[in-house]
Formats: sequence, structure tokens, C-alpha cells
Amino acid sequence: MNSATVPGPSPARADIDLEAPGKRVGHVRLPHSTHESAYGWIPIPIAVIRGGAGPSVLLTAGNHGDEYEGQIALLKLIRELEPDAVRGRVIVLPRLNLPAAAAGRRTSPIDDGNLNRLFPGDPEGTPTAQIAHYVDTVLLAQTEASLDLHSGGSSLEYVPCAFGRVPPDPEIDKRQRAAMIAFGAPLAIRVERPQTNRSLSAAALARGHMHFSTEIGGGGTTRPATQAVADEGVRRFLSHLGMIAEAPSPAAPTRFMRVIGAEHYVYAPVRGLFEPARALGDPVRAGDPAGRIHFPEEPGRAPHELRFAGDGMLVCRRVPSLVAPGDCLAHLAADV
Repeated sequence: MNSATVPGPSPARADIDLEAPGKRVGHVRLPHSTHESAYGWIPIPIAVIRGGAGPSVLLTAGNHGDEYEGQIALLKLIRELEPDAVRGRVIVLPRLNLPAAAAGRRTSPIDDGNLNRLFPGDPEGTPTAQIAHYVDTVLLAQTEASLDLHSGGSSLEYVPCAFGRVPPDPEIDKRQRAAMIAFGAPLAIRVERPQTNRSLSAAALARGHMHFSTEIGGGGTTRPATQAVADEGVRRFLSHLGMIAEAPSPAAPTRFMRVIGAEHYVYAPVRGLFEPARALGDPVRAGDPAGRIHFPEEPGRAPHELRFAGDGMLVCRRVPSLVAPGDCLAHLAADV
């Protein structure tokens, strides 16, 4: 391989010691030269809480900036968790794609980068690609388990769930299932045919991590019930790994489901106003009405009818009624 094509070291640097015992809060400084700030840097918040001997774990949120339950849960954890209560090391980044999170957007306003579609990243790429490269080569490289907290963001809302692509390694698969149960969300959804191999989850599993993510609520806000799932789930995850004392048990057992492929998704084929026919959590069968799209600029035109192509539970719905071709309107999951 030509040396010019070999990725170099990350330009990002943490301004705190990631190895020393104790609790430190600071920033990952990603150099970013702009008209307003010639020698500036993007300040990505990071905290490290290290106690006695134990595993090293990475917790992230704000991978997409308009997903709030995870960001709030990790901000609480940073303030409340002390080193003397921890066995091992917890590295926490509550606003991983800081430019996107500061703008309340899924993607970065700097480069329109979708961080969860840019792994393993590029140290010479756009700022978002450089964040992905730092996470992959620095943070994932020095930890052995990870949890990436997502929700539906501004455009989608989910039944709260642990959400994980099926690991190829049977032992990691077994550990992932146990950790998803311990997290304690109402559902645990396993993805058999992921839509992308450029996600943080894909990068973590490629490094042998015991890893999964979540989809908790959404709609561009947080609610007491969904926030509790995130807050308590993070602590149950750490307790499951033996890093903190026992956490409260979930209210009900986790139901395992799976997403298979295209038959579990409904997309808008036309532009208009979407009227859903089913609510989150509803069971559906193939052929059932999914909803219809109205044409406000053509009041006399009959709406476009949509139907589900598969069987399952409605676990995700679109929030804005205004839709355009290609927008995801709903997706299902089926019992394992």
C-alpha cells in the first residue's frame, strides 16, 4: 500500500488524562480553522471516571445532535458518578457530534456530516469524519465495551428499545443479548440486515466490543417515561458489567424482536401530508393500512393509500406530517 493512503494519527486530542485514576471533565479538541477563528478548535465534551480495577467502557450520546434522552442521561451520569463507586474506567461523551448537537440537528452544520454514516472515519477528512476517526482509533481502541445512546430525533419516534446489529461472533452475540436484557428497555430489537456498515456500532463490533445502541423516544424532545429508560438503563448496563453497585430492576421483562429488511419499512412515494393509520406499539399484518398521504395543493385529488408489507409491531413512526418522496414513515419489528 502506498504510504500516502495509510490513515495518519487523529488530529484530535483530549485535554484531560484518559488513563489516570479519579474523575476529570474536559474536551476533545478537534482543530478547526475558520474565518472567525483561525487557530480554533471544536470543543467536544468528554469525562473520565476511573476507580479500582475493572473493564474500560465507552458511553456516547449526541451521535445525532437532535436526539436528547441519551445526552441528558450521560450529563446526569457525569455529575453523579464518583470514582470510589466505580470498578474500572468509564469514558463518557454526551455530545459526540458537538456541532450537530449545538445546532439541534441530526447532521453537522459545518459539513452536513452524519457521524453515524462516516465510521471508521478519516483523519484528513471533514470535521465529522475526523470525529469518527478519533472515536475509532483512540476511544474504541482502548475500551472493550460500549453503548451508543440514540433516539428517534426530530423526524421519528420509537417505542423505547435497546437496538443492536447481530454480532458475527457467537460469544459476543451471547454477551450482547445478556447486556440488552440488563439494560431493561421494554423492547430489545436486533437488526439482521443493517442499512449501513459505516456506523459506530459497526466500528465497535469490528473491534470486538460487546456493544449495542438504543432508540429511546424521540420527536425532538424527551419525556419523563423515555428519559427514565435512558437514565436507568445506563446504570443497569454498568451494573451488569460489574462496574457499579446493583441498579434497580426494570419494571417488566424485555421483549426481544428483530428487524429483517425492506418489508419492515414504509416510505413515502409522493409529497403531501401523511395521516397514519396505526399508533406506536400496535400489531399489524401484511396488507393492513399504514396510512395515506393527502395532497393539499390538489384538494379534489384522492389520497395515496399505503399498506404494510410485513407482519410485526409498529415500533417507529414519523413525527412531522409533511412528507416528501423517500421519507421513512414507519417501521416494524417482528418477534424473535
